[in-house]
Amino acid sequence: MYDFDTMDKRLTVFGYLFRVANRLQSKMDSQMKDLTAKQWFVILALELFEQPPTLKQLAAACDTSHQNTKQLVMKLAEKGFVTVYNDEKDGRAMRIAASDQCEQWDKDNEEIATQFIDNMFSGMSMDEIADLSGSLMRIFENLDNINGGTANV
Repeated sequence: MYDFDTMDKRLTVFGYLFRVANRLQSKMDSQMKDLTAKQWFVILALELFEQPPTLKQLAAACDTSHQNTKQLVMKLAEKGFVTVYNDEKDGRAMRIAASDQCEQWDKDNEEIATQFIDNMFSGMSMDEIADLSGSLMRIFENLDNINGGTANV
């Protein structure tokens, strides 16, 4: 059995990153109506752009593959949460925009989302959250540098 008190804390963090990701997805999937956690993340990423992004831009913002993002977007389009259309200048590029239904869903679920975030960070000070945020960003940057450059998503 593992002795977590004497174990290299980096290994503990490594394991917990996977566990947290799995638990976060599981809890969100069980509490959110109409959307999965991954679909919601795509919708949140849409809000990062002033204009509807291309599928390539959205995939980069989500840090996932073009193919995976396309599958999520097509499911969201099926459900009426996004519209997908060809770019006016480059007909091969797909643009994705949040629909009115998506905006209404955001309004209807704002309280649930706020409560979820409050519960997730319960008992943590703002300093602890800031430290965690900085540490996760550093790990993210370090992962990007493995194998000599940007991630191969």
